[in-house]
Amino acid sequence: MSAEVSRESIEQLLKQVTIPPRPALLIELDRELGGAEPDFRAVAALVGKDVGISAAMLKTLNSPLFALRSKIGNVTQAVQLLGMRNVRNIVTGLMLRNMVGAGQNLERFWDSAEKVAAINAYLCSILPKTPRDEAYTFGLFRDCGIPILMQRFPEYRDTLKRAAGDDRPMPVVEDERHGTNHATVGYMVARSWGLSDAICQSILRHHDIDMINGKDSTVPLAHTLVAINFFAEHLNDTMLRMRQDSQWELHGEMVLDYLGITHKEYVEIQDDVMGLGA
Repeated sequence: MSAEVSRESIEQLLKQVTIPPRPALLIELDRELGGAEPDFRAVAALVGKDVGISAAMLKTLNSPLFALRSKIGNVTQAVQLLGMRNVRNIVTGLMLRNMVGAGQNLERFWDSAEKVAAINAYLCSILPKTPRDEAYTFGLFRDCGIPILMQRFPEYRDTLKRAAGDDRPMPVVEDERHGTNHATVGYMVARSWGLSDAICQSILRHHDIDMINGKDSTVPLAHTLVAINFFAEHLNDTMLRMRQDSQWELHGEMVLDYLGITHKEYVEIQDDVMGLGA
């Protein structure tokens, strides 16, 4: 899959699918962060106005899987500890569930997305130089195109079943049936909502194994995010949902090698996720 989406593809996609607009809170946050001297107190006040998002953010940050060294008691403390842009990333991810696929009985889908995102954050706590907030946000956004396509195409659930039994990457099957795919839709949502280029590229190419095997060296952080998320999905499927993971059998060794994780460390991480995520 290309590292960019062509103008023609974007125009065709927008004719078929409605991209949810950037929430007002994110517009206000971006206005503050784009100023000459962003004020952490103003950022905390903006987030604090949304009681539901504030509570969800504190719950997320204090989760054992997020692996912070100390408990965070309020939004101001979160901004001071994590930084304004990191908090913006977390808030963005938390707002996604409220805006995308509401009313479609997708509780299991979002619960799984949140679990993978949290495992992403945990893995970043034990891997060097990988930002937890970006890994968490990517984990939530990576499949957000699925509920959007589900809402647009009544037959999309059948597409998911077909893709599950097809050896080809899922976006190939989606493109054949709908002329677009969930990775491209998710990429457009992330771009529209002002997420970083690394997250956008990770969403666009999270089914592209070249992002992990080193054949494409663009946007290095995106490669790492895709590898971490591949590992997190494997842990969620096998350790928490007790499902077989055929993709891990094909590419797992390459992922562990890319991340610098030994077999002994892999087993230890499995045990930790079982203990923290139960």
